[in-house]
Amino acid sequence: MSASTRTGSPTIGGVAAGLAMIALAAVAHADVITYPSHGSAAATDADARTRALDAAFASAVTEAVADLAGKNARAQAAAVDREIVRRARRFVASFAVTGEHPGADRFEIDVDVRIDRDKVRTRLLELGVVLADAPPVEPGPPAIQARAATLLYRVTGVAGVQASFGVAAATDLPGVDELTAALARSGYRAVAASAAGPAPDADGELPVDDDSARALAADVKAEAALVVGVAVGAPGPVRGTPLTATPVRAWLRLVEVGGGPAPIAAAVATAAWGNGEPLALAAATKASRALAARAFGAAAPRADVAAGPPLVASKGVTVRVVGPGAWQAAALVRADLAAAPGATAVGVAGVGADTVALAVDGLAVDKAASIAKATPGFSARTKVVDGVVVVQVKAVGAP
Repeated sequence: MSASTRTGSPTIGGVAAGLAMIALAAVAHADVITYPSHGSAAATDADARTRALDAAFASAVTEAVADLAGKNARAQAAAVDREIVRRARRFVASFAVTGEHPGADRFEIDVDVRIDRDKVRTRLLELGVVLADAPPVEPGPPAIQARAATLLYRVTGVAGVQASFGVAAATDLPGVDELTAALARSGYRAVAASAAGPAPDADGELPVDDDSARALAADVKAEAALVVGVAVGAPGPVRGTPLTATPVRAWLRLVEVGGGPAPIAAAVATAAWGNGEPLALAAATKASRALAARAFGAAAPRADVAAGPPLVASKGVTVRVVGPGAWQAAALVRADLAAAPGATAVGVAGVGADTVALAVDGLAVDKAASIAKATPGFSARTKVVDGVVVVQVKAVGAP
């Protein structure tokens, strides 16, 4: 044989020999144990030998279960009997009959049964049986509980002065859900506020100072206090429209019980407007939402044309301006529409959360859309949806 032949591809016989060695190694490492067993069956049975073998297999696998699980198998005795003992043939790797004893009444057989204990072990675990040789379960690290924070919230201008703490604490304050959710998103666990002390008065931006906040937080075993003050102003008319606006200002500080400067502080000023709605309540909710977004980085709710009831003018073309800065953008669009040739009237058809709907007489939908799209002073995406010009504001430029 040439050198090239000797160093070339292995022969088929070599491959077969290699595979055989791998198979033998796998068998050698498998957990297969021989259990000498005995079985019997009524001699009158049509297949007495098979039934006797089944009895021997069941006896062998029962011993295997005892070796692997011991008394732990008792907790699942019915399942073990049903899924393993009665299906013993599934766990038999091989067997050898060592003796047969046919009799007038019984057929007796002696068998060396090789049980695949890996299969038995797997099925026991699937049935929830703890193995006798299983390593003890090490206790895991204790669960890490989020740091507790309490909300000390006061709102003025909505049914007087209301607060989330003190003997006269209220539970349904506007904006509480937004602030509590912001705490949770920031890794805090909200705990109920203390009922200690009287309700705060309306003085100052915040309901309590830092020292009082720490004392109230410690009273409910919290590590921090989120102190929030919301002040709703008096409503007034919106110039040039039949609408009423309610201004609101809000302040926030996160105070750590352990001391030190407040890690988070924020303030906002905004307003709610409408036609006879409970504007004070809406203003407080809007301010709390904006405050939570500014302080904790939560995404502020984005106005959408599909949100809330659609605003449509009773006559003419509807131009709906939606998004942050909707009022400023709507004022710019309204001025350009009113100056367009053919326009006979441009008014406010309605308002909603960050939405202003304009009613335009004398212009076609396409013309109104092109004017709104070309209006300078803000960036937006303008499109026509079901005959309504929708201006989705992205940002308002500096005046």
